[in-house]
Formats: sequence, C-alpha cells, structure tokens
Amino acid sequence: MKIIIDSNKYSDVLYNGSFYQTGRELDVSFSDYLRLSTKYPVKAEDIKYPYNPDLWKLNKTFGFSAALDTVSGFGGVSVNLLKSSIKKGHDPRWVGNAVNVNESLMLKSKDVPENCAMIWHEQPKESWEHSPFSKNIAVVPFETTRVPASWVPRLNKFDAVFVPCVQNVQMMKDSGVTVPIELIHWGVDETLFKPIERKDDGIFTFGTLGALSNRKGTDILVDAFLKAFPPKIKDVRLICKTSYTFYYWNRRDPRIEVQMTAVPHEEMMREFYSRVDAFVFPTRGEGFGLTPLEAMATGIPAIITGWSGLMEYYDPKANLLLDYKMVPATDFTTKVYKEDCGQWSEPNEEDLIEKMRWCYNNQDEVKKMGKYAAEYVKENWTWDKKIDMFTQALDKHL
Repeated sequence: MKIIIDSNKYSDVLYNGSFYQTGRELDVSFSDYLRLSTKYPVKAEDIKYPYNPDLWKLNKTFGFSAALDTVSGFGGVSVNLLKSSIKKGHDPRWVGNAVNVNESLMLKSKDVPENCAMIWHEQPKESWEHSPFSKNIAVVPFETTRVPASWVPRLNKFDAVFVPCVQNVQMMKDSGVTVPIELIHWGVDETLFKPIERKDDGIFTFGTLGALSNRKGTDILVDAFLKAFPPKIKDVRLICKTSYTFYYWNRRDPRIEVQMTAVPHEEMMREFYSRVDAFVFPTRGEGFGLTPLEAMATGIPAIITGWSGLMEYYDPKANLLLDYKMVPATDFTTKVYKEDCGQWSEPNEEDLIEKMRWCYNNQDEVKKMGKYAAEYVKENWTWDKKIDMFTQALDKHL
C-alpha cells in the first residue's frame, strides 16, 4: 500500500534493518504500514477492509496492537495476554513497540491480515478514528469514575470495550460509552511469582511496588509509616520499589529504602519480595491493580484500598482493606489528561496507620495470611485460569 512517513525531524528512518525515506510516497506491505505507524507519523489512504469472521472462527487469528515490556502495568499485561492466548492455541498478530521482550521477535515476523479483527490495548488516540480494520475492540482500563470526554467518541466507534473490573464497567457507562462492555480479568504468571521462604532478619518490612506517585498513594504511605512508627522503633522498615527515576517523598528516614532501577526478575525476587513481610498499596484508583496480587502470590498479605480494580480479588483472609472517601481526581483532571476525570478514592490515613501497626504487632498472623494468599492466588488468579475470560469475550464479538 502507498504511505508517506511524515517527519520533519528525519530524512530517513530505520525499520527492520532497512532505511525508509520520509516525506515521499513509499510502497509497503500492510503489516509494515501498521508497524511503521507505531513508531512514526504515517499518512496513508483512509480505507476500511472488510472483516472475515473465519479468521477467528477457523484459525483463532486476531490482530493485537500494544506496547510490550516487563516493567509497566500495560506492557506486562499485553505480554501475558499474548503468551496466554498462544498457549491456548490462538494466533495473535501483534504490532507495537517492545522493550526486553523475547516473544516479540517471533510475533513481529507474522503478517497481519487486512481483514482480521484488531484488539487495541492502549489508551484511546485520534488515529483510532482512521483504523483500517472493520472490526475493532478496545481493552482500556482506567483509574477514576470517568474517562476523558475526548475518548468516548473513539470508543463508541469500536465494536466492544473490554475492562478488567466491575467498577470500570460502570465507569464506561457513566462516561457515555454505548457499545458493549465486557469484563475480563488479569492474572499472575505463576512461573515468575512463586511462594518464597523468607528469613527473619529481626526487622518487620513493609513494601510497595510500582510508580511511586500520587495516584498510587505513595504520599499517604510514607506519612502513615512515619506516624505509625516513631524513630525510636528500629525494627521496622519500608521498601519502595520502582523502575521509574523519580521519588518525591523522601523524608530522610534511614528506615525507608527506595529502589529506583529496573532489574532482572530474579534480582527483584531476591532484593524486594524476599525481604518484604507485608505489601502496602493505598492507591487512589486502579483499573485492576496487579502488583498486590503478584506480591500475594509470593506469600505475603496486602493492605489495599477498598475501591476500584483491587476489589476483584479482595479476600479477607489475604488482605487488609483500607477505608476511603471519594474525592475529585484533581491530579488527573488538571495535570495529566486536562479533561474532567470525575472522582477517585482518598484512602484513610488513620486506618492505614492502624492496619500497619496491626501487622507489626501480629507477625505470626501476618505469616498465616501470607501462606493463605499464595494458595488463593494459585487456585484462582493465574493467567492460565483467567485468559478464558478474554477469549470468551472475543468469541462473543468476533
């Protein structure tokens, strides 16, 4: 097909070992057009190809547009949706960018049929309105009570929207999404997240993992830790682990350890999970909230906010639930998306202090909860068990 790579920044670009000139008409395959468009601004003929349902019914073939990586929530979920679908005998044809994901090499060599269905695991963008596919499904988790208004017409042009929690189903309806909305779940890769035998070093350790941000409630966590455990209490620690390079809440307390680099999984298991006795996640909102579930799989309980995606897997034998109130999601509305995003939760700091102190004072009970948590995740929340929700939802719409 005819395309133009529309870039004033470069005279040519490198793709698949070859250089392509910008600003002039090129003749490329449909698959190369799709994959180039994930890296560069591309102009192409606005065309819709007819959908062939036999690609799914006979061969379980579908397109899948997403970034793949092993450090972000979106990227990690995309990796596992692909891996688990392939394990079930499905034939995904992936387009997107990948960071440190070996599976992408095999998938990137496969052509994307023009008349397949495309699954978009991304936040809605303007280019969706010009999708060349006649059958499109969006997988879009979100963390507040409303998605940005600019997303709604893009979502309503698709055939269905998949979300990972009940709260997100209602959020989409309240936001004005009128196409079918399907509930699917994320899971844990049990080959990576296994129960760990933890050695007692005499220090009770709380841990949190992810982007250390306002949405994740890092500000609430750090303040609650310092109020719960005055400096005279030496046998307690908080580890904050992130792959990002910023952290705004350093209170200069030697008991707070911040790990700020992306590391191989084995090192993360050794330097983070094996040292943590209780996971803490006072988030203001989650589409699903995978990190507490992964921590539970290693054999520790999780303190979690009692709202949004976390409630999908809440179990009182494995979790301590935080009280909260609903407040405007000002950070998202004014700084991140600059559109009204409704509300999210504000976890109760006093309740968090109380539950952290309970863990510190009841360490044998915490260990029992952790043992139960690992069994609970293995029995109910692995990708092998949850991928059927995704493929059954595809069956309904393809």
